[in-house]
Amino acid sequence: MLDQTRFYRLLDALLPRAGAPWDDGCTPHIHLVLFVHRVEGLAPGLYALPRSTAGERQLRAALSSSFTWAGVDDAPAQLPLYLLLRQDLAGIARMMNCRQAIAADGAFALAMLAEFEPVLRPAPWRYRDLYREAGQLGQALYLEAEAAGMRGTGIGCFIDDDCHTLLGLADRSFQSLYHFTVGAPLMDARIVSLPPYPPPDANQ
Repeated sequence: MLDQTRFYRLLDALLPRAGAPWDDGCTPHIHLVLFVHRVEGLAPGLYALPRSTAGERQLRAALSSSFTWAGVDDAPAQLPLYLLLRQDLAGIARMMNCRQAIAADGAFALAMLAEFEPVLRPAPWRYRDLYREAGQLGQALYLEAEAAGMRGTGIGCFIDDDCHTLLGLADRSFQSLYHFTVGAPLMDARIVSLPPYPPPDANQ
């Protein structure tokens, strides 16, 4: 279970602002859809965290019209966090992420939704920029999860069409580029770390 204070602090660190790693002069084009499972004081469900005002307008127009877009009362004023659907989505998150338990068993998982065709139609080479931004978000998530006393990991195997269906995306205005999950770590005693090279006297 992740408490609200640490959850909000983690999400706040993902918003563009002056200072590293967001001071590269690039406009944010990736927004977050969160599958909240175990955050103290928050109902399990589907949440959206737009990372720009323009992005929020585009998300509202592109996502399912059945979503509530209800503001989260306890969230900090600067955090544009919205409840889209109040429902336990752990099973759906697991299936969507290639049946991986990490997508359902943690505090939350998320999909990184990129503004896609509007960005790439005039400049296809910006595809790599979208992945660079996703990488920045991933690195921030790793660091913030650790700072919150949790752990995070990217999820490389996911079914983007299922994600789009859940969100009601009917065109290519947005594309799910990468998924991530945060939760309490379970240490696997079978995994052993060894030095990369043997000591100098190992062959003597």
